[in-house]
Amino acid sequence: MHFFESLASLSFFDFSYWSYVLIFVTASLEAVPLLGFFSPGMVIVIIGGLLAKLGVLGLGEVVLFASLGATIGDLIGYYIGSRYGYSFLDKYGKYFLFRKRQYEITKHVMNNHTGKSLIIGRFNSFTRSFAPFIAGSTDTPFGRFLMFNVIGGIAWAVTFVMVGYIFGHSYELVSRYIGFFVTGAILLSIGIIYSYRFINNKRHIFSRYHLHILMLNIFTLYVFSKLVEEVARGEGGRIANFDIWLGSEVMSWWSSHLNSAMIVVTNVASPLCLSLLTTILLCVFYVKRKWYHLFLLIFGMAGGLLTEISIKILVQRERPLFSLVDETGYSFPSGHATMATIFFLVFLLAFKDDIKNKYLKYAFIVAVILTFISVGFSRIYLSAHWFSDVLAGFVLGIFWLTLLMLVFKFIITVVYKRLDKLRNT
Repeated sequence: MHFFESLASLSFFDFSYWSYVLIFVTASLEAVPLLGFFSPGMVIVIIGGLLAKLGVLGLGEVVLFASLGATIGDLIGYYIGSRYGYSFLDKYGKYFLFRKRQYEITKHVMNNHTGKSLIIGRFNSFTRSFAPFIAGSTDTPFGRFLMFNVIGGIAWAVTFVMVGYIFGHSYELVSRYIGFFVTGAILLSIGIIYSYRFINNKRHIFSRYHLHILMLNIFTLYVFSKLVEEVARGEGGRIANFDIWLGSEVMSWWSSHLNSAMIVVTNVASPLCLSLLTTILLCVFYVKRKWYHLFLLIFGMAGGLLTEISIKILVQRERPLFSLVDETGYSFPSGHATMATIFFLVFLLAFKDDIKNKYLKYAFIVAVILTFISVGFSRIYLSAHWFSDVLAGFVLGIFWLTLLMLVFKFIITVVYKRLDKLRNT
């Protein structure tokens, strides 16, 4: 009863609600032909198991949604295969790096060992994506397919949830000594660095410039994790004490003229103003055909907003009591600082090389950086945020933007190489 009661009590705004949705959706996409190549379903399910061990999610719920997702994803693949056949892959496969040779191997195994393909083959990324499709396209009896599908889906879900659950036990032991969030940041850093090295060894696409971007990315991730760790300790921590001291000092600077000026500065990064500025900048990028910066701004702003809202819900830090502006919601990290950092850094990256005069370029760089720093300072001055909220917003914005820059470099290189191959065929 407790299991079903916990499901019924899920709120639309709970972190756990969206976690289960994410587990279900990504597990489903794993078995959809072509899309399965890019779905991080296995990784998400492992993380779900880890969060279950840490008490954030329910173990039974994670297994349930992962199993349902895997099973329904297979049914979608089976339907597409029975409805469209190989012509579907022939038409759309070129856009998803599809390789016919691997498909033929999977088809051969599927024809001779249906059960093995649907149960054991689920643990191989390519077979997992195409076995249900092939079953549908070769008219495998639906009842037989469904039986192996359910068994394989549950086996896959339980296996990878338990991998995360067991890892979560080790994570708990390590985090007792170096901190829960710092441990997570270290593991994420290892994943980012490993991915960077693996991609560069295979494709040699990153330059020294991107190595500097990687170093900045890892540094900001570490700083952010330390800030979260300190804030999670609550009152009495070093950061909390400094926040309170600085907040009281800033109040002594309050004056009518300075208050009005700081309100103007802070409104530069208000949701309404920043939305308007973002729309204008997107139009400028479109006219000037700065496609890289256009997509960097779109994904930067959208991802930054979702990330900072999610972290606010997780950390749930209250704002300062006495503020010169009316604010609602949680305090950590500062949304104004996060979004202003992303917006103005993209603006800086897009136009700094258009300025040929060295001194004007330096002046432009300093002016843009001072702009988003001023927004952050205005949040502290107005007592809308603590100092650590603003600092966390700065480093979160830089972390997210640098991560996107590395991902975009990889995607652009792969797409261009793929297009070159298509032109030469």
